[in-house]
Amino acid sequence: MTIINDNFELNYEPARICNGKELLIKYYARNPTDGKMKRVVMRFNHLKKKMNKTDINRFMRKIMNDINVNLAAGKNPFVEAEMPKSYEKLITATEEFLKLKKRDMRPDGHRSYTSYCKKLNEWLIKRGMTECFVASFTPELAVELMNELSMNEGLNNRTYNNHFVFYRSLWNWLIANYYCKTNVFAKFEKKREDEKFRNVIPTKTHALIVAYCREFKPELEIVIDLVRAAFIRPSEMCLVQIKEIDLINKVINIPASKAKTHHARFAYLPDWLVDKIKRHYVLERIHPDSYFIASALHPGPEPINTRTMDKYWAKMRKDIGLSMDMQLYSYRDTGINILEENGVARKVIIKLTDHKTEKMLGKYMHQPSKELIEGVVSQIKE
Repeated sequence: MTIINDNFELNYEPARICNGKELLIKYYARNPTDGKMKRVVMRFNHLKKKMNKTDINRFMRKIMNDINVNLAAGKNPFVEAEMPKSYEKLITATEEFLKLKKRDMRPDGHRSYTSYCKKLNEWLIKRGMTECFVASFTPELAVELMNELSMNEGLNNRTYNNHFVFYRSLWNWLIANYYCKTNVFAKFEKKREDEKFRNVIPTKTHALIVAYCREFKPELEIVIDLVRAAFIRPSEMCLVQIKEIDLINKVINIPASKAKTHHARFAYLPDWLVDKIKRHYVLERIHPDSYFIASALHPGPEPINTRTMDKYWAKMRKDIGLSMDMQLYSYRDTGINILEENGVARKVIIKLTDHKTEKMLGKYMHQPSKELIEGVVSQIKE
């Protein structure tokens, strides 16, 4: 972009620091609306209460240098004026992002966001870029970040995609909140992923797990049953409160705010699971705001997270010698495949399991569709 107009006049005068009664950075740039040079002033008196004189001077020099680099590159402050936060530190912006997101996110999701932001900030710190402004983070730096994460952490394609999709979303938030105008991750493309595969829990293995739970941790058996038979995801189960359990109508209400898909639904309880819950708990004696699965998998006032829940599963798995690919979430696949084997229509399974399409449901299937074979394919004539 040229920095000289049609009359061979410079389109700016470089920024300089004015350190008098007021702490200022001044420069001139040509306003494209009328073609006249206009002064731009940035005031920093408010920093006197937060920083010492040396740090203020260092901070102002950094901003002055960045302004002059941008002016020399043809950037115009009057065009960029709608981005008032562009000279906020990137680390500070990510902190603000996490603080605001915490209000409307499930704990597990916010923990993932925190992890991604931590990796970005640690990368900046490692490079000596703690003072990096949002406006200074370029697409080239985005490429270097992703390449280093990929190499140093050995990211597979799926995990690589998860990282860059998050950072792209973060930059969309920065754009929406007037930190920048362009998304430095916009041109990244997803890498091809292998289809995710989970094991189905075999009947004999399930019997071993149940026997262990009944001897050492009965609450874990109910957790398993809620995943296997009511199709409640572990992350949703951690947020279920006593008042949302309706044993008379044999359902658990999953509000939109607690559902992974952000759509309210009912999780349906088989009679045998209703009876098991009644035998183990007297729900009427528990405060309705208590969480059903809390500390030590007992009801309590504070929710737990899936990592804590997984510790009980991991201990059981180790004690009875199961392989690492046997996961608590595998019981969701197991329950879906049991329904399929029993001839339940896939459109019904979709509703029970809170999937939106048969394509999504298909990821959990480990066998061909009986509904298609018996109800459709068998009618195809020679």
